[in-house]
Amino acid sequence: MNGPLSLVRSLCVLLLAGTGTTGALAQIPCDSVNEVGFTYTDNGTYNYSFSTIAPSTGSSIQGMEWGFLGEEFMEFSLTPQPQVTFPGMDDYMVCLRTSVLNDQTGMCESIHCELVSIPVDSACADVVAGFSINAQSGAIQFSNESFAGLPIGAYAWDFGDGTTSTEIAPEHTYAGSGPYEACLTVSTATCSASVCNWIYLGPTEVPCGTLLQTAIGVIQYEKTIAVFDQSITSGMNSSITWDFGDGTTATGSPAIHTYTEEGIFEVCGEVDLWGPLTPDTCSSSACQAVYTFATTGIGGHGNTTSLHAFPVPFAEELTVEGVGSESHWELMDVVGRIHLMGRTPTSGPLVIPGRRLDAGAYLLRVTTPKGLQVLRVVKSSYAVE
Repeated sequence: MNGPLSLVRSLCVLLLAGTGTTGALAQIPCDSVNEVGFTYTDNGTYNYSFSTIAPSTGSSIQGMEWGFLGEEFMEFSLTPQPQVTFPGMDDYMVCLRTSVLNDQTGMCESIHCELVSIPVDSACADVVAGFSINAQSGAIQFSNESFAGLPIGAYAWDFGDGTTSTEIAPEHTYAGSGPYEACLTVSTATCSASVCNWIYLGPTEVPCGTLLQTAIGVIQYEKTIAVFDQSITSGMNSSITWDFGDGTTATGSPAIHTYTEEGIFEVCGEVDLWGPLTPDTCSSSACQAVYTFATTGIGGHGNTTSLHAFPVPFAEELTVEGVGSESHWELMDVVGRIHLMGRTPTSGPLVIPGRRLDAGAYLLRVTTPKGLQVLRVVKSSYAVE
């Protein structure tokens, strides 16, 4: 991953029953006997097929939803065996949400999430980017050491100081001592590959703030999150320890965690950095908020003192009750971008237009004098009866 992930807020898309009609989600979690897992197969060119691992005898899957989540990537499927084309090599969180009917215990809900590491596609495995450097009279001579089975047609250098080049072996002069992250991307007719190396031109014992800029990424589906270390470490040795805000911790990147309670949690990553440029270990933390509230209810509406939205999913417009007068509201997508915002009316419900919104999950946040209220809602691509 190239940069910090945006905080991906909680997702919730309705399961469809086997008949194709919208149904209420089961609220009782499945036990291990009724839990539904999945397997996947690499079809080439970053296309993967996914299949369910059925529960034990006496249980049947009544509906399912797949979520495929990554940096600036999100796809959903309601088919039993979806095929997904990922944008490229990376780590993705794949979640399978199912309603399971057991002959003895009734309906339950299974949510199974895994981190799936997508490797470089085999068709591009022979494209390898590489370079070396040599200091010459204050300038840096970059030597291309890339190789590929097919002719390399393009070279893209990023010297890490805001300047670039398309030469095969450029020479570059830095204005400061760094550290700078220099990157080379080479491309053939069908494939590309990148490599980055750190360059430092100054004395040893660099201040920690120069070497370490801590950043974390969070991808979320329901109460499960995947966390990534996106820190700038200037090529030094580093490690990360996670505090998920609920009393549990983990080490390494990426890591996955499932919350058992609803609420607002602060997930923090503490990075330790050490190496030849610093005499001591540098430490720094970055934190982000995680919302694990349940989705807003499905069905009718009525008098209520709490935040309530209908219909869910919505198509033309979303009506929100219990918002209070003249409160600030925001409707954000799952990567934290605000699409609509405003003030609630002095009387009556809040009506949010939905015609121009893309289908998918959204987070509605209402800030009142009494605090923050949060609901997750779903925009449908079809009109809801």
